[in-house]
Amino acid sequence: MEKSTNTPLHIVMTPVRNEAWVLRAFLEATSLWADYIIIADQMSTDGSREIAQEYPKVILIDNNRPEMHMAATRRLLFEEAKKIEGNKILFALDADEFLSGDFIHTADWKRITDSKPDDSFCWRWMNLKRDDATKYSTFQHYYWAVHDSEVLWQGEFPDNFIHEWRLPWSPKADAEHKFLLNDFCSIHLARVNQNRQKNKERFYQVSTVGQNPKTSKVSLYRSYHVEEKLEYFDVPKDAYSFYEDHGLDLWEFIDLSDEGEYYTSETLSYFQRDGVKKYALLDIWDKDWIVKNGLKDPRNMFHKLLIGYLKKTNPYAKSIWVRCLDKILKLIA
Repeated sequence: MEKSTNTPLHIVMTPVRNEAWVLRAFLEATSLWADYIIIADQMSTDGSREIAQEYPKVILIDNNRPEMHMAATRRLLFEEAKKIEGNKILFALDADEFLSGDFIHTADWKRITDSKPDDSFCWRWMNLKRDDATKYSTFQHYYWAVHDSEVLWQGEFPDNFIHEWRLPWSPKADAEHKFLLNDFCSIHLARVNQNRQKNKERFYQVSTVGQNPKTSKVSLYRSYHVEEKLEYFDVPKDAYSFYEDHGLDLWEFIDLSDEGEYYTSETLSYFQRDGVKKYALLDIWDKDWIVKNGLKDPRNMFHKLLIGYLKKTNPYAKSIWVRCLDKILKLIA
């Protein structure tokens, strides 16, 4: 795709740790429009590194942190992007995210291309449903792209463990430089791979408590069961039109049989380090998973009653009486 000398470079920054199930689809799709794709690989063991090395637009860097810490990973990606000279727009996309529709011919895409330094761009997720890739939920605008500037590099990433800011919070992050886009969104495939997503969410909950034992189990439950309260819509027929126009069927490159056993092994390592009782109040104890991994269910009656309460009240979590009860339970859980 030819560019004029005035058109900024499009640089995609992506953290990867064992994403082979979807990485080839991501790189096939993103290579159609990005000038560079920076992959920060965190010691993958599933062939992700080898896949990344096949694509000429990829800059592969090492993330040698043994633990997950996404704010640190984002900083690593931005430092690498900083080395690329020229006018540039930085996109923070994960390996299971794809821009929707014929995005590149929209007015909003032109707004990105014609943007000024420090302009940042926000759009929605299209989260595909766990059991049906023809349905999606949409919630939460997110900042995905920013136009490079000298000021930008003075910005900070909030030091969150897993659910993190993708872009540094620039000193010039004011209303004048923020843009909400509606012509396209990010198609998020993670939940389509149901078993992998379950193992991933189990690991995220365990690692969050493992890193911060004071984390409220009540709040953690609520944050991981938002999906149950979402409204679903039909995926538009033109959701993948840009890729189809280039002869690319994303689903040919996606392996839904990959259950993310890496996440299970990491979860078990926390159990080995801390013992399972520390995690008894988490909603992770599926009977089949317990048996498969040779574990004993650590929950007592109180643990089961608490999870039962959270499940029953989750549809009403924003009501005053549930919020009051949750506040009391947070003192002991």
